[in-house]
Amino acid sequence: MIIFDTNAVNLLPPGGVRADIIRKLRRSGHHRAAVPWVVLEELAAHQAKHYPSRYQTAANALAKLREILPWQLDSALEQIDLERFLDHWRSVYSEIFEVIETSGDVARRALAREAMALPPAKRAKDHSEGARDVAIWFSIVEFLKAHPDEHVYFVTNNTSDFGDGTAYPYPMDEDIRGLEGRLTRLADFNQVVSTFAKEVSGEAAEAVAEELLRSDAVRERVAQTAVEALESGTGFPGLGSSDAAVTWQSWLAAPEVELLSVNDVTGHEIEGDIWYTAQARWLLYGGAVSTDGAGAESVACVWNMKILFSTNEEDESPTVLSGADPALPDTDDGRCMDMVRRFRESAAHLANRVTGGVLGTRDASAWAASIGSSNATAQILASLPQVDTSVLAAYRGVAAQLAESQPKLDIAGLLPATTAAQQILASMPKLDTSALTAYRAIAKQLAESQPKLDIAGLLPATTAAQQILASMPKLDTSALTAYRAIAKQLAESQPKLDIAGLLPATTAAQQILASMPKLDTSIWATQQSIAEQIAGLGGLSAHRFDAARAADETAAADDPAGEDAEPTPETDEEEGSD
Repeated sequence: MIIFDTNAVNLLPPGGVRADIIRKLRRSGHHRAAVPWVVLEELAAHQAKHYPSRYQTAANALAKLREILPWQLDSALEQIDLERFLDHWRSVYSEIFEVIETSGDVARRALAREAMALPPAKRAKDHSEGARDVAIWFSIVEFLKAHPDEHVYFVTNNTSDFGDGTAYPYPMDEDIRGLEGRLTRLADFNQVVSTFAKEVSGEAAEAVAEELLRSDAVRERVAQTAVEALESGTGFPGLGSSDAAVTWQSWLAAPEVELLSVNDVTGHEIEGDIWYTAQARWLLYGGAVSTDGAGAESVACVWNMKILFSTNEEDESPTVLSGADPALPDTDDGRCMDMVRRFRESAAHLANRVTGGVLGTRDASAWAASIGSSNATAQILASLPQVDTSVLAAYRGVAAQLAESQPKLDIAGLLPATTAAQQILASMPKLDTSALTAYRAIAKQLAESQPKLDIAGLLPATTAAQQILASMPKLDTSALTAYRAIAKQLAESQPKLDIAGLLPATTAAQQILASMPKLDTSIWATQQSIAEQIAGLGGLSAHRFDAARAADETAAADDPAGEDAEPTPETDEEEGSD
């Protein structure tokens, strides 16, 4: 663990070489670099030192300007916000350093030691000072006690308060007793570099750095960072498909990335791995949302950044330390424009394949002429003029075009949550069974005289949706893999298919009898007419019945004894003759 005192990193530029070395040490995984919380507060305070006075200077200048203007001055200063200023620098330095928190106990003990003017505090004329130095010292001691396997390198040039690292005054010697072997003082930042890193520079280093920056891992990281970081309501400049200047506000998908140049390469070898920082200039090309948010277009732009990366292949993806706003490519730069043309050709080729599989009859090559990204979705969106992106970021226009060219099939509507039997019964007209009372006994006799049928076994084991889908021709959906979201929108936008309307308008009795296997009726020839009556129950209103016999059989049906009694041959013959 390397712990820095304020004097070693005071007013440290976040984008400077020293900050980059600290980042390299931390990213290497071999070393930790930290500041106590008190040091973090001092770093932020030193950055904010001139903020109040300069704010007041600006406020006074505006007041003097108002005195001489014959009109009302529209300009005004926002309210001074010192805490916001401090929070900014706390955040900046917390990204560079690990922060060792200062506990409440440490703060109290530090104030008590300052009151006694004991080292590292001291007496100054008529008062004591040094509570912050004491808090820094106690933070180091607490860390050593909490991490018995760590060796601490304390970087400070304040030997008058902290000693030279070989001997400590009372009571500091008591504080560190038993821990002396795990604490080493380094005088300044140069000693940090010489102790933990070896500088690597020259043409060889630049060549290695450029090769690393051209790797897929680095380019993928830059592309992803572009999606996450590049977004502007006012817009960025870019080169459109016709080489005209356009403005855009964000990427639709990760753009294509190619390295244009690399300079200011600095390398440091840390525990066998070389860590580089460099200024890199990238060409970005892809589908982007127009400034007004109502369209998509192909865009090429140049992005300059400072990047941290390593020769260690197992290391995490590179870190973008800082980046400028994208700029317009130089159309006079032949190498840059050759890359732009290659991106366009590659995008058009891929779009030709995609549109050839999806749109079929459309002129895919003409449609793909202005496509903007090798990402399939982004290409299609970028090629469409003024695609509406207000709801689904430029997908609405694509969905509408696909909807017009596809058969109207409501797949979602074919997936009911009920079983096949429930669907069939629900779709059939309701039967009026009040007129069937007189025939309950006949139905029961008929049922008992027939072989037992397993009706459950006659029902299909699949749902209606599965049956219908199984009977339909198989759709080739291989070309639609990238368009699941669009297909879902298309399905929801089509008219719903009424499955119930596809079922025959037959009665329940006819359907059930039709689904039963043919029975051997030779053993009940005398009951033929009865079967015919049951088979025609759906048209009861067309039959004529003897009213008196119907009344007798109604009574028999309502009599439990009559229902259980076996029918006589004479009764069957008489009823069969009706």
